[in-house]
Amino acid sequence: MDIRLLLGSTNLYEFKYLMPELSVFFGAFVLFLLDIVMKSSETKKRIFLWISIIFLAVSIFSFSYSRVYFKDVFSGTYTIDTLGMFSKIFEIVLTLLVLPFLHTYMNRKNTFYYEVYYITFLSLLGMMTLSSSYNLIVIYVSLEMVSISFYIMTALFRGSFISKEGAYKYLIIGGISIIIALYGAAFMYAASKSLDIRAIMSSYNNTNAVYLIVGMILFLLAFAIKIGIIPFHFWLPDAYTAAPTPITGFMASAGKLAFFIPLLRLMPYVNQHLYSSWMISVSILAAVTMIIGNALALVQSDIKRLLAYSSIAHSGYILSVLSSNSSMGLKAAIYFVFVYSIMGLGAFLVLSVLEQSEVWDNQIKNIGGLYRNTGFLSISFAMFLFALLGIPPTVGFVGKALVFLGLAIKDIYWLGFVLILATAISTGYYVRLVVLMFMKDVEIHFRPKYDILENVSIGLLVMFTFLLGMFPFVLWNGISNISEFLFKIANLR
Repeated sequence: MDIRLLLGSTNLYEFKYLMPELSVFFGAFVLFLLDIVMKSSETKKRIFLWISIIFLAVSIFSFSYSRVYFKDVFSGTYTIDTLGMFSKIFEIVLTLLVLPFLHTYMNRKNTFYYEVYYITFLSLLGMMTLSSSYNLIVIYVSLEMVSISFYIMTALFRGSFISKEGAYKYLIIGGISIIIALYGAAFMYAASKSLDIRAIMSSYNNTNAVYLIVGMILFLLAFAIKIGIIPFHFWLPDAYTAAPTPITGFMASAGKLAFFIPLLRLMPYVNQHLYSSWMISVSILAAVTMIIGNALALVQSDIKRLLAYSSIAHSGYILSVLSSNSSMGLKAAIYFVFVYSIMGLGAFLVLSVLEQSEVWDNQIKNIGGLYRNTGFLSISFAMFLFALLGIPPTVGFVGKALVFLGLAIKDIYWLGFVLILATAISTGYYVRLVVLMFMKDVEIHFRPKYDILENVSIGLLVMFTFLLGMFPFVLWNGISNISEFLFKIANLR
């Protein structure tokens, strides 16, 4: 049978637009085959690391093969645009930064699984497809690919009951989110007889209004679970704490970025008839998440769990500005979700290096005098903490300022006040960690070990955190064009 009949109206040349995704897929396939034919050894571990880096580098370079800035391919089920391209490049770079830590951490913790490499590739493939589609079926399949990979990776701590418990909680709550997403998709399809979000949101009329609003809210709630919005957050602190720390950083950065993209794509299509339902739902969830997330982080004694609640609070910051349903709000949301992936990943990667020491247990009491043990890691960790707090001239300050501006433009001042209050609460635990590191006596004496690739990765993240705060327009100009283009396309429908 001719393959063209199997592909329907799809032209084979359209596969050239999937070169980055195909590079990641073939990388996973090659790693899987090598895992079967090669015996376990230190050489095999290094080979897996470098093959992974090579395939990810090829995936980045393949973006230059087809310079298209907006095009629907595969019968409209997949969209090539600047938001998708930008987010996919970011996801690949974040994965590249994580790989050296993953290799060293799991080796030194005696919990090395070769499967983690191609599972990471499959999760990245799911993120990339999730970032490039308006089609409900593609979104669902991508969501499952990312989620199942995360469930497995969370449980990869050998001999750890806590790791298995965290993965099980993630599996159960994640399964619920998938069910809610399917219910939302069913209502949306019933309202519009379409699987394309753009057509669904543009089909509003008095007859299908109830179905469309219910479907939209269920769709929002499904992703609220994935990004850890309160009160759907219960899985996140346990899963983040239980997983190997480089994997936690990967989930909190690239994973959160990918889960936010469908909501960012949905926002420009929320018209005046749907705005009130959207604004009320989003703003209430965001306000509760910002306050409670920071309040719970304030009482934690474990640094890793504290950063997990900080991640929840930052999901609230990003979600808050989505309630504005404006071009400025979308710009701020895109900007903040990208810069959080830098700050959050950096903080977790510093922890992953510290955890490789046998005497380190992530307790806040043990961080006292850390500067005297390792100046580089202490300064780097302080930089990431200040960025998460929003202190100038870090990129976190620019992100929060843009969120507040996005809320002020639409006169949502009460939510801006909640943002300021939540940030004030977070000062308590961020500043506390910095004070302990630099102004207290040494609690435990140790010398963290990290190789050159880990050193370079942390250095790059620190540089991005500082330079993007000093020169925000480097990132802002591109994001402004993306947001304006998305609203322009939405207004043409």
